Amino acid sequence: MRTLIINITPPQQAICALKQDFAKARSGTDMGSTLTFPDIETLTYVLLNANRLGIIHCMTGAAPMSIRELSRRLNRDFKAVHTDVQALLNAEVLEKAGSKIVFNYDEIHFDFVIGKAA
Repeated sequence: MRTLIINITPPQQAICALKQDFAKARSGTDMGSTLTFPDIETLTYVLLNANRLGIIHCMTGAAPMSIRELSRRLNRDFKAVHTDVQALLNAEVLEKAGSKIVFNYDEIHFDFVIGKAA
């Protein structure tokens, strides 16, 4: 089962984590699949809206498909779906498979805490 892990890490902590990940990658350790966002606002804008989550739900477990087919399955306007797909491709949630798109994960795990700022 492939899991995409999404977390929120402030930029300075992300740089430190990147250095550790680079050392792991050089040693041949499996890095898994993790996306890091700098804050909840960015995560919400990129991923946590109903339309983009609908795309992920529709594509989970599905074969690669065209954006036109995806918009048909979602019963949404092609241009709007295209815009959402481009955002998900840029965030590396979706991937290109030739002229089609694919969601290469079985699930998404969100790993973050929301609380009062210090």
